[in-house]
Order: sequence, then structure tokens, then C-alpha cells
Amino acid sequence: MRKTTPYLSAVLLAVQASALGAQSAEKPAPKFTLTIFDASVTGVKGHPYRGVRVEETNTSNVSIVGPPCPEIRSLFRITVQLNGHPVQERDAAARKKREDTTLCKQLPDGGTIQPGGRLIRYMSFSWDYPMIEPGTYEITVSRDSDLEHPEKGVTVTSNTLTFVVPEPDAADPN
Repeated sequence: MRKTTPYLSAVLLAVQASALGAQSAEKPAPKFTLTIFDASVTGVKGHPYRGVRVEETNTSNVSIVGPPCPEIRSLFRITVQLNGHPVQERDAAARKKREDTTLCKQLPDGGTIQPGGRLIRYMSFSWDYPMIEPGTYEITVSRDSDLEHPEKGVTVTSNTLTFVVPEPDAADPN
């Protein structure tokens, strides 16, 4: 019995140390939630101009300050699926150039969200993800909870919006 006591003590200490290590590796809960809403409008020849309204709601008791002059797709990631399969962005470089010229005018300081408050941003994706192929599209937006230290943060994901693009009507000559 005396020989097993040091081994049991060592095992207990190892188990406790690993439990403490696992607790310290836990990531803090995000300070905000993301909710998206359809912000599409009807465009030329009845084709919809697709977009979403992104509401970032501060769920903490401290103010959240956004990064200066945020690039919306660098801040947010958009996921588009067609019938359950990922859709690739058409031209990321063109989108980035377009955002660089407009976004800094909208929120040059990145925006501040007071506790319980929300910040609303609009994202269009018709140019980047032309949703013209018939089927069911699912759109989700996400972002990291800690932009300065991504390894310490978690990914916050919005709700999913669904858009259905119907089959073209065979009787319609257009």
C-alpha cells in the first residue's frame, strides 16, 4: 500500500493540473450578438439587388469600439450556399476596392456601441455573389469576437436568411 500511495498522489495531481489547464484555455463569451435581416430591393428588370442589414448588439456592460475605417468583409465574413453547397465570391479584389472608397466615409471611426445598444451596417452581395441560378440560397454572417487577439476570441455567427430563386418561367419570352 505504501508503494502505491506516491503513484496515486502523482496521478491525482496530474488530473487536477490538466483540469486547471483546460479551464484557463476557455475563451471568454463574446460581448455582442449578430442578427441579419433582408435588405434586398428590386432592381433593373425586376432582378433583386441582394443585401442584408447587420445588427451588432452589445450584450456586455462595457462599450464596444469598432476598428477605425473597417472594411466590412474584413470585419465580417459572409457565407453563401446554394442548395447546401458553398458559393464562391466572384472577385474579392474588386469588392475590396469598392469598399475602400465607400465604407470609410460611412464609419470613419468604426462606431461605438454602448451597453445594450446596437450598430447597424448594410452589406450588399449582388455583385460578389450573383444569385441568379435557380435554387435555395442561404446567407450567414459571422465575425471574430476579439479582432486584436483572434486566438483569444470566438466566432460569432448570425441567424441564416433564406432566399429562393425560382426556375425561369418557360412561357415568359424575357
